[in-house]
Amino acid sequence: MKRLALGSAALAVLSAIAFSASSAQAGPYGRHGVTASERAAIARSQARLNAIKRHAWADGRVTLWERARINAAQASHKARVARYRHN
Repeated sequence: MKRLALGSAALAVLSAIAFSASSAQAGPYGRHGVTASERAAIARSQARLNAIKRHAWADGRVTLWERARINAAQASHKARVARYRHN
């Protein structure tokens, strides 16, 4: 009887580890009903935001205009992610 209890406990632990690993590999957006095209749109938006930041920091200083562009791009990206994840 002990063998059965220990075996089932070990199986429960291993299955919990397997399920947690698969959800961790789902990606940064989790797969909450996000389709492949939506994930691609989110990735493009993130790449655009990163490019704007790189361009702004290229000379080592961020002007008021560049900061406004960064903030607008961040707001747009956050809105896009929220819209796709919470459809």
